[in-house]
Amino acid sequence: MADLSLTVQRAALLHALRTYPVATISVDDYALLLGIGRAKAYANVRDGKVQVWRDKRSVAVITAPLLEALGYPLTPPGPLADGHGDSSIVGAYASALGASVDDVLAVTAG
Repeated sequence: MADLSLTVQRAALLHALRTYPVATISVDDYALLLGIGRAKAYANVRDGKVQVWRDKRSVAVITAPLLEALGYPLTPPGPLADGHGDSSIVGAYASALGASVDDVLAVTAG
């Protein structure tokens, strides 16, 4: 079974990006969001597979094209009842892990 805490972190990051958008995220957050390792994330940056903003010594992933590429609208998720808010994210991760929604919610609560 996949690491449930990473799954919850991934879901929380995705929810935060969709609810309170920021212009860029760190390469580490990009790796977490995609479920890839840090080395692969930096390889994607180097190979131009993701749009980035560079400063003299730092690099950050631009969130808008990333979210669009992942298939997420750039509008905040609606209320839980509409099927596009937290419940759908938690349900998707629970399904992918073969865990129950209650298990995922228990990890987020504690």
